[in-house]
Amino acid sequence: MKRIERYGFTLIELLVVIAIIAVLIGLLLPAVQKVRESAARTQCQNNLKQIGLAMQNFQSTTGYFPPGAVDPGGASSPPNALGKKLGITANGVYHSWTPFVLDYIEQGAMAKQYSINASWEKQAIIASPVKTFFCPSTPGGAARLTNKTVRGTAISAAPGDYAPNNAYSGALESKGYVDIAVNQDGVLEVNKVWSIPEIRDGTSNTSVIAEDAGRPDRWQAGKLITANGQTDGSWADRDNEYITHGFTADGNTTPGPCHTNCTNNNEVYSFHTGGANHVFADGSVHFIQASMDIRLFVKLLTRSGNDIVPNDF
Repeated sequence: MKRIERYGFTLIELLVVIAIIAVLIGLLLPAVQKVRESAARTQCQNNLKQIGLAMQNFQSTTGYFPPGAVDPGGASSPPNALGKKLGITANGVYHSWTPFVLDYIEQGAMAKQYSINASWEKQAIIASPVKTFFCPSTPGGAARLTNKTVRGTAISAAPGDYAPNNAYSGALESKGYVDIAVNQDGVLEVNKVWSIPEIRDGTSNTSVIAEDAGRPDRWQAGKLITANGQTDGSWADRDNEYITHGFTADGNTTPGPCHTNCTNNNEVYSFHTGGANHVFADGSVHFIQASMDIRLFVKLLTRSGNDIVPNDF
């Protein structure tokens, strides 16, 4: 009888092939993820470049930067001196910084639907995501919604990963984490507007907007702590702005020496490795390392702290 030979893989050969494929996939996935993160980080920086340009155009048009927020508290609040500058004629309105730059980030249609004489929570447009206002590295992307009740109105608001980091807490000075400054305040303050000559520390040395990504979820040191644990992260929220308090590395206790990526509970936070993006008053964008000493970091926040900042920060 004629012998018929059969060809194919033995079980051992098949297992070897599968093992090789698994190793190759294991080597390839980190590279793919690294490329994706690099692209997302670049897009995040481009978003902030657009915001920086919008700030410059707003300043060129009006003579000052927009306020970090608007609310009825304080002698300078609308519809008094500040209201006249911003075109607000109604009493008792609350706004974030974002409505003032919508026209300058090619969102003229949204700007027309947003009324400056009605509080932010009364605006239907706040449920619409704005691509320029959120970072593609952030988990959940545009689907993250802040759901809460504001002054009796139930709202569902689209996310915002960028916000004014407009001061630092005095507790950092009292606990010795930072040096005492002449002025702790930044540029985009609540109910205040500042011109370029009033930024005495220099526009190239002063951060105006930084990442505080991930809201409304609460994140600490790279871990999701509580879904919907934050209530102030939408782009339109008057409470979008924040100050640096400084935390411990685990994000649990304040004050502390950690200024970036320890908690997004009204602190600088990003989903980029090693730091976060900032846009400065001159329109430039910088990636600030989380390892930067907090004594230097707070000097980048102040508008007129008489700070000396090295050129290579």
